[in-house]
Amino acid sequence: MNAFIKDNLVVWIWLLLAVFTELFSICFTDCTPIITNPIYSLLLLAVCFVILAMISNKTAKSIVAAIFYVVQVVICIGFVFLYEQNGTTFDFSMLSQRNDAFGTLEELNLNPIHTSILISLAVVFIGFIVYYCIRNHKHSTVKGTKLKLPMKIVSGVMCGVLACAMVVVPVVDGVMASKASYVDRLYNQDYSKYQTMGITANAIYEMFSGTLASRVDTSNVDEISVYLYGDENNREDKLLQTSQFNGISEGKNLIMIMVESFDWYPLTWYDAETIAKIYPNITRFMGQSIVLDNFYSREKTDSAENNALIGSNVSNKTINYDFPENEYPFALPNMFKSAYPESAVNAFHQNNATFYNRDSSFVSLGFDKYYSIEEMEKFGVTNTWNGGDGLGDIGLTMNERTKDSEAMLYMVEEMFPLDKQFYTYWLTFSMHGFYEERENLGNFVYNDGQSDYEGGYYGYFDAMNVFPESDIENENLVRTYAATLKDFDVALGIMYDYLQKNNLLQDTTIVIYGDHNTYYNNLSAYAKNIDSYNSELYRIPCLIYDQDLYTAYYNVYGDSYMKTVIGNDNNENYQSLTLSKFTTTTDLIPTILDLFGIKGWANLYLGNSVFVEDVESIIYSRAYGIFVTDKLMCYSVNNLLYTYEGFTDADLESFIERAEKHLLKQEYLDKIYYSNYFSEYEYICP
Repeated sequence: MNAFIKDNLVVWIWLLLAVFTELFSICFTDCTPIITNPIYSLLLLAVCFVILAMISNKTAKSIVAAIFYVVQVVICIGFVFLYEQNGTTFDFSMLSQRNDAFGTLEELNLNPIHTSILISLAVVFIGFIVYYCIRNHKHSTVKGTKLKLPMKIVSGVMCGVLACAMVVVPVVDGVMASKASYVDRLYNQDYSKYQTMGITANAIYEMFSGTLASRVDTSNVDEISVYLYGDENNREDKLLQTSQFNGISEGKNLIMIMVESFDWYPLTWYDAETIAKIYPNITRFMGQSIVLDNFYSREKTDSAENNALIGSNVSNKTINYDFPENEYPFALPNMFKSAYPESAVNAFHQNNATFYNRDSSFVSLGFDKYYSIEEMEKFGVTNTWNGGDGLGDIGLTMNERTKDSEAMLYMVEEMFPLDKQFYTYWLTFSMHGFYEERENLGNFVYNDGQSDYEGGYYGYFDAMNVFPESDIENENLVRTYAATLKDFDVALGIMYDYLQKNNLLQDTTIVIYGDHNTYYNNLSAYAKNIDSYNSELYRIPCLIYDQDLYTAYYNVYGDSYMKTVIGNDNNENYQSLTLSKFTTTTDLIPTILDLFGIKGWANLYLGNSVFVEDVESIIYSRAYGIFVTDKLMCYSVNNLLYTYEGFTDADLESFIERAEKHLLKQEYLDKIYYSNYFSEYEYICP
């Protein structure tokens, strides 16, 4: 035993470093330095330990130990970087999005403390190994204490059993999860995945879980019909609830704009009069719309997009990559085409067609055509995605984004055809992080009366004495983000002028909303001066422009919901109307169907029409595994991470009721996704 301990000195040092590295790293993911369910972590350590102990050659043992530790350090540094950039923990579905992730990467902004300490430990460990091997004599000829044959057999069997357990545990967990009610997550999911099992163990677990285990039981899909439609003689209670504004937009055009990384703080950075001068078109829209001033999103772009277009997301996988060819008769584009067969239903985005696999998934959702950046180039739009400073071969642009103003200027006629009714879905791009200074923001694309300033948007800010250049890095990031918002404002001006010129404003409903906050560079946390466990961080803009709706809403609620927004068009003051109940991206489809008078089945959508009184939704984020409302954030009701000041037992009861309903819907929706239910079962039109 003494000889074994002495010959495995490197192994003991590796073990201590591995444990320290894991506990140290999770501290950078908003966790405490303790793993609450360490079984899988211990399995991983045990497998590695037995492998090392079985190697009798000291040099080989040392090299393998170094490899194990370097791999762990790389995993921990990489996933801490991922968490600090967008708050996500690793799951298997991310592998299908790896090219898209690299495509949006502008800078490898690693945590300096975490990275420097782990790299230093790795260097010291490798240095010790070199010294240890030299001291214990020459290269691979150095022999350690050999295990006797019985011990070799025992060690080999032990290693095999432990390795099998590493595979079996995720599979068994998947089987158990497929049989468990989703509602259990509300009470049993107390911590984040990293707090539960650590970073490295989670990475290995997810690899086996994603490839070998399914957490959705699709053995009995016949019950889905009963859940969706109920008794064929009494189905009214299964329909989406409608409001007093039901059908007010019937027959109109529909424009949906999902604004990349849309946040409130640039619109409140200065007084209202100054903001109205900086962002006249956003001000104008807000002053003529219903503003959802309690709208939240805690999602990544693809999740927010699917919430708005389909009304839900799939658990543990991604719709765009895992189910792109499913049948989606309940998706908004298909629903709109069903109601208006002659309409043009198109999507636009200044990014590659394959990004998030949209060229495939958008067909299934019902879009007639997807105008990606490759298609927009034919109309004169500059493709900064595959050119300029970027590495076009891999889609890595480093800094630039094709501007929203340019896309709108050249694509406006395609977006809003004059000869037919249309539903246009536009994903903006200017405001996509990160927010280092950008060359193409140094000039204007469109002469809107503000483009005579040298230095483009930056020059305009300097002339206005707003968002100044600073010695503080975060202030400069805010400056660039504010400039990208200005570019979007210019794009809105082009759109508004075109619709007004062609008498389309009265006949068009426009929904403008953010996909998420500015989590890049942790900018929201800095600008709002709050931490990640505060739901206010995820409150973002959303507004609904419809002239008939605006009038009807005012007639019902009057001045009590009115808010003055100062405008600078002939010094007019706009009057925005507000809706202050909690709303989120899953509410958008039910709301639009309500306004357009299109019936839908309630259990196919996680949200509700925002205009149905006394009904609120919740967020249960697929990407982040967390519950969010305006009043709380939690992994489960047993671990309330945040509650607002004045939180009451009634608030908690309301949340639990809404969450249980949400999770039950999600359970059936997962069955629909995994089984491609509507490829075999007819969708019953309401």
